[in-house]
Amino acid sequence: MLDTSTSLHLANRLGFGPAPGEVDRIHHLGFEAYLDEQLNPRPAALPGDLQADLQKLPVFGKNTFELYRDYWFRMRVRDASGNKRPKDEIKMLKQLTVQVGPQVRMARLMRAIASPYRLHEALVDFWFNHFNVYEHKQLDRVWTGAYEEETIRAHSLGKFSDLLMATARHPAMLVYLDNWKNVAPGVYGRHGKTDGINENYAREVMELHTLGVDGGYTQADVTALAHILTGWTVGAASGDVHPIQSNWEAGIVHGGFAFRRRWHDPTAQTLLGRRFGNRDQSDGEAALLMLAQHPATARHISFKLAQYFVADKPPTGLVNDMAAVFKRTDGDIKAVIEAMLTSSEFRDPSVRGNKLKTPYQYVVSVARISQLDPQNAAPLAEELKVLGQPLYGCLTPDGYACTESAWLDPDAMVRRVAFAVKFGTGAYMAPHLAMAGYGTMNKNVQLQPPDGNAPLNSDRLIAALGGQLTEKTRMAVAKAAPSLRAGLVLGSPDFMRC
Repeated sequence: MLDTSTSLHLANRLGFGPAPGEVDRIHHLGFEAYLDEQLNPRPAALPGDLQADLQKLPVFGKNTFELYRDYWFRMRVRDASGNKRPKDEIKMLKQLTVQVGPQVRMARLMRAIASPYRLHEALVDFWFNHFNVYEHKQLDRVWTGAYEEETIRAHSLGKFSDLLMATARHPAMLVYLDNWKNVAPGVYGRHGKTDGINENYAREVMELHTLGVDGGYTQADVTALAHILTGWTVGAASGDVHPIQSNWEAGIVHGGFAFRRRWHDPTAQTLLGRRFGNRDQSDGEAALLMLAQHPATARHISFKLAQYFVADKPPTGLVNDMAAVFKRTDGDIKAVIEAMLTSSEFRDPSVRGNKLKTPYQYVVSVARISQLDPQNAAPLAEELKVLGQPLYGCLTPDGYACTESAWLDPDAMVRRVAFAVKFGTGAYMAPHLAMAGYGTMNKNVQLQPPDGNAPLNSDRLIAALGGQLTEKTRMAVAKAAPSLRAGLVLGSPDFMRC
């Protein structure tokens, strides 16, 4: 059996902190059994009540084509037949589109709080930031949730090359980093415009997604890769033919990946010393596979994983060992993570409590230890905005950082404590919040958790942490008024770290 400190460490690092009773469960289950459980998730077999709640979200489970059809195409001024829509109908359809984002955030938070596959949810957070898209850019307003489902969740413990390819081909990434506008020089691309070469995606896929900023590529490599990836754009969903088309789209149904040969530059290119004939889509796939298998990628990915799960400045030996596993297994993410979690560096007592939780990790950990009904998660998305980490709201392609230097400042700590005190009063636990406004996600649900509920029990929170609080925090809690004690636990420096 594990000691309590190690059990809490696993609960913190693998899944946003413990729920009541979880430290004891890990303690009795043991390290190997718990790790096996978390490395082999079955997200399709979520608890029945959680699945039922997710299915109540109108956008949940819809693919990119369905989201485009139902929440973007229909709000245009003219319908599929070219007839102008009434103003009231356009207004209603635009309001419908605005509801996609809140529902997607609800789905993410509900699973982060209630899924038994804690590591999988932590990896969703990690990989989404690694392959970040910004939900407020054009069509990504309706596609971000599908992007997470179809790329991040589907490949978070698989082969890195599959994850990279899935993100590169997804409409949300194609739009966010502009590769859908990347066409051969002088070629008329989207909507009859001569967009020409766009290097945005080619640059970020090497700097952020694969090799890293010191990965040995040059500006010439960026340009070459951009030429190789010309013609990769958004088009008809695979195998999907639907009557909703229009002349201005030239017959394109937005909702899937498309390779348009007439937009592709067939000129041979040299990337990282390798020559590509650049005949068609296969050259782009080969180029991305080469990047996925590059030694610099193995080190870059290993460093970032170790930084997220172990320490802001991870031990060099650990990163090297993980990179070796990455190369030996052809980028098997599960094998790399297992090597990290079974390492002496991860289990070293000195790394426990040495990471400051990001706002997302912090808010989810508060909800988990308090046993918040996941149906009440809507206000948490608004709190994340206040705390500086709105879900899907990172404008830059590097995503949100996971280091203390990014999040530790006096104002941020004041905002966290204010949230903790408010949460400790029980304001978020009111049962009448549950499922209210799922179809409309009205602002009262999002922004105004009610007052007057019973305060949380501080003793239960401390017990859920395995009693692992400093003496200073215990004394401060004991001296406080009963109504403030839970807030002090949740707002303590002990709880803000993992």
